[in-house]
Amino acid sequence: MPTSMEIAAYGWQSPAWNGFYPDDIPDDWRLDYYANEFYAVVVPWAAWRRADDEVLLGWQGQVPDGFLFYWELPPGEEVAGERLQRLRGGDEFAAHWGGTLTLSESLQIERAMELRPLRAAIEEGRGRGLSLVVVMASAAESLRPARDIALLLGGG
Repeated sequence: MPTSMEIAAYGWQSPAWNGFYPDDIPDDWRLDYYANEFYAVVVPWAAWRRADDEVLLGWQGQVPDGFLFYWELPPGEEVAGERLQRLRGGDEFAAHWGGTLTLSESLQIERAMELRPLRAAIEEGRGRGLSLVVVMASAAESLRPARDIALLLGGG
């Protein structure tokens, strides 16, 4: 049976995402805005590896119940993985835990795509048993269509 697909942006802070947000939105509201429309985000390694624990915990307070953070964790970064596991021991962090991942464990949309090829890519990833579609900032205009296609296919 095919798996459902979850759509997540690769980060929310990159300038490449500017077209996704209203022009007048303050930078520190971007996660809140994003989380009102999507249920998951992949936090890039570069965005969290040097951030204080308080920053990572603060992100948890900006999203609604049911929202998930997936933490990019390159191979060989066991100490960083242990840090996330320690933070996961807290209730709020655990409530938004999507897991750690390397990008190879997901379907990546790296360029803007027309609807039919985007649907074909999502269906192919679903058929391979992948449950997460990561839309990279370079494909920002495909984020909402990818979500809509996944919803139509029984995911989201």
